[in-house]
Amino acid sequence: MYLNTEQSKRLADLCAVMASDVSKAQLLQTLAQPLAQFMQADHLVSRQWNAQANRYAICASYNVKPSRIRAYEEHFQFCDPITPRLRAMRTPARVSDVCSAQELEDSEFYNDHLRQDGIHWGVNLYAYRGDACLGDLVIYRARGRKDFSSQDMACLNILAPVFTAALSRLGTVDSTKPAWMGHDATALRQLLRGPGQLSQRETEVVLHCLNGCSDKDIARQLCIGFTTVRYHLGHAFEKLGVQGRNKLAARIGQLFLQA
Repeated sequence: MYLNTEQSKRLADLCAVMASDVSKAQLLQTLAQPLAQFMQADHLVSRQWNAQANRYAICASYNVKPSRIRAYEEHFQFCDPITPRLRAMRTPARVSDVCSAQELEDSEFYNDHLRQDGIHWGVNLYAYRGDACLGDLVIYRARGRKDFSSQDMACLNILAPVFTAALSRLGTVDSTKPAWMGHDATALRQLLRGPGQLSQRETEVVLHCLNGCSDKDIARQLCIGFTTVRYHLGHAFEKLGVQGRNKLAARIGQLFLQA
């Protein structure tokens, strides 16, 4: 494997991010854009497996519409023919390694979900501690691009143990987080839209806020203006009865206990 000076620097920077002292949610969101760019990818998501609910929740993303995230969490993960095969491998693997192009293109998951955003090529990186899946990274390229190369896979194999160690370390810290962290995104949306009385846009902004995103990150993720983010956050804080971000997690935990 050969990396030029710029690629080597980017790889080192990614390792530095994964060694940083932040929350798990902040790490995943901070990692999303630079990792996607390093892999020359068009989209990236990171998921958390909830064994109790038997479903995934997307906890970080790059260049993915909120509507696509909701569609995956609420429906398409349950007709996804690819993830079980990739997850069983436990090492970085391409979709093309486990599924033929014909099988993929004949599936509902591809035609009604991936193709809507022009997604065609994919690779997964899973983090395991024993038999427990700590999280993953799903990296996509658009149709018309080339599949991920052997050098791309070599880079992911370098990052995989660092990513796993980071999630293992931060998972222990995150175990002390408020009760809402144990709920999937669908349940959290229902809580915010119901008892919380937030609008759909306020809910999406709050979800990104809970995931550790800055106002600028939220604006980029939702493709809205910075001032619009502040406007929606202000209304959400008022409805939830909190003064700012530092009180938000505790208030969400209260709402779950009252529900």
